[in-house]
Amino acid sequence: MEELNNENFKSDKIQVPYSSGKNYTMLRMPMNSCDCHHHIYNPVRFPYLPEDTRNQPPAPVDAYRILQKRLGTTRNVIVTPSSYGTNNSCTLDALKQMGEKARAVVVIDNSITNEELGEMHELGVRGIRFNIATGAAKDAEQILTLSQRIHELGWHVSFWMTADDTVELQNLLVKLPTPIVFDHRGHIPQPSGISHPAFKVICSLIDRGNTWVKLSGLYQDSLVGEPTYSDTVKVGREYVKFAPERLVWGSDWPHPSEFSAKKDMPDDALMLDLLAEQAPEEAIRNQILVDNPAILYDFPKRETKTL
Repeated sequence: MEELNNENFKSDKIQVPYSSGKNYTMLRMPMNSCDCHHHIYNPVRFPYLPEDTRNQPPAPVDAYRILQKRLGTTRNVIVTPSSYGTNNSCTLDALKQMGEKARAVVVIDNSITNEELGEMHELGVRGIRFNIATGAAKDAEQILTLSQRIHELGWHVSFWMTADDTVELQNLLVKLPTPIVFDHRGHIPQPSGISHPAFKVICSLIDRGNTWVKLSGLYQDSLVGEPTYSDTVKVGREYVKFAPERLVWGSDWPHPSEFSAKKDMPDDALMLDLLAEQAPEEAIRNQILVDNPAILYDFPKRETKTL
């Protein structure tokens, strides 16, 4: 496998906005590694919802590109944050800036037209998200209807919701025709961890062949925190044991939940390095970083060199 060699960077430092630490990742990153979950904020050009009072600071494309350099990723997936509601203008603008190596997940409602969906697809949108964790209605009819509408485009439905919500909605989830993606390990809570019934629900959905899990934002749900995140790492490790072919990785940069909670920013390179604790085998890590995202987000297959 062709890889990016970060050895020349080991003694260097790099400062990334909204990220603590300055070291580069210690992992040898395969070509076409993908960060499958991050946000772009640009409130100057694209104002937030009037009712959103968190006032997230600007986190534009240029700042994110610095993070890519630090991590060694070249592909990325932009997720419309809840600050924008169903206004995806900021995300779509970022897609135009980032080009063919970027994809996006947007937030929509029933008012969207088929023409608008087609235009989004051409730009690189490959999924929709329901932000139930921030108060979006658990509207089963709307979720099913929108899932049916995007099915022909080959998109997926991503859920940001609590583990309890997952258990509550399991009868709906099995009806969705599209692939399903759970953000942030499905928010399996601590200290219950994999003993929470949501873990079993998610694994049963994975067994059906159309469900994926993001190993993103280790600080989400962790009671241990930096530098080990041993509790959420353990959950990730169990997913790897169960179905490595259904996992992707994401940074969750610029870490809006931590900003809102007035917490210190996490170390993105450290969180990526901890993927090795969850997936000790390099081949499995490469699958999570390259092959799985290519399938889920419709990236071109990895190029290989021939003699």
